[in-house]
Amino acid sequence: MIAILAVISVALALVLVAVVAYHLIGIYRALRRGRIHLEKLAGGLQRVRDDTGPLNGKIEAVNTGLSQLAGPLLAANGNLARIVDMAGNA
Repeated sequence: MIAILAVISVALALVLVAVVAYHLIGIYRALRRGRIHLEKLAGGLQRVRDDTGPLNGKIEAVNTGLSQLAGPLLAANGNLARIVDMAGNA
């Protein structure tokens, strides 16, 4: 009887070790995939930083050009408002 219980105990211990090993291997593989994805993300973020760095001067130039357009656009808006008023009175 003791021999049977010993065999069962060893078998259960082996099953437990196998299950724990299986899950540890799964965790290792998931962490390795995570590391690879994080490396790709870091590379992508560096590329975004490098690609968007020179935009500051261009944005300032666009802002200056749009500021110069504000006056004529407001004048056109006033002209359109007068046309609408005249069309409404007719």
